[in-house]
Amino acid sequence: MTDILLSTYNGANYLSEQIDSILDQTERDFRLLIRDDGSTDDTVERIDEYERRFSQRVCRLRDAMGNIGVIRSYERLLECSDADYILFSDQDDVWLPEKVELSLREIQKLEKMYGKGCPLLVHTDLQVVDEHLNLIDDSFWDYSAIDPYELDSNLKELGMSNSVTGCTMIINRALRNKTLPFPKVVTMHDAWLSIVAGKYGKVIPLGVATIKYRQHTGNAVGALRKETMSEKIRNLMSVIEANRKRYAMTKGIIYHSVFDYMYYKIKDMRRRAKL
Repeated sequence: MTDILLSTYNGANYLSEQIDSILDQTERDFRLLIRDDGSTDDTVERIDEYERRFSQRVCRLRDAMGNIGVIRSYERLLECSDADYILFSDQDDVWLPEKVELSLREIQKLEKMYGKGCPLLVHTDLQVVDEHLNLIDDSFWDYSAIDPYELDSNLKELGMSNSVTGCTMIINRALRNKTLPFPKVVTMHDAWLSIVAGKYGKVIPLGVATIKYRQHTGNAVGALRKETMSEKIRNLMSVIEANRKRYAMTKGIIYHSVFDYMYYKIKDMRRRAKL
């Protein structure tokens, strides 16, 4: 069984395109499990219409938790899934037709190598597009100066520069079980899942773009080019807070002291400066 998890929040503008692209996958044996995080537009009405039309494949998770934020919303979805394989969807992208099929094939191949008890995460590249789906760059990895083949193979590098984009991930049940419950401090659900997979199992990049990654003013997280030094200085306080949260999330799992973290932070900054 395969689940696709989708958390929504005021996503009515692009949601139909996303869900249509999921339902049009070449692999059709899956459930799309959706949780709305307190939308005030007509997102819920759109979801319910899909649930009525595709009751065997689309299910809205109904709870009384309200707006709990994107991280905890995906944690809640994970808690409600007992599938063998789990993918994650954003609300505003478009999936290429073979995304699920390619991801399933790769993770099942890895399970034959490492066993079903090994926590596994496979992730892919993305096409960067504008809000009208016009191509900006055919590789998000190149666009953002990310080398997942280097980062994914070194846990301390992976913990510092997460190469995994959540909407490209597929994980197996072993990783799902290992990641729950989420710790108190999590920078983003994909970062936490990749850290746990890197620590206890495998993080494997698949060098093909499977998503049109839409960039618009409402992105929770978007594709960003490298910051200039002046931009980093202007954003100093947010950088400090982001690093405080990342260290809190990775302390004891990857980094054994703040000095260990800072060593790899400086190393990562030097690596990025060379790109």
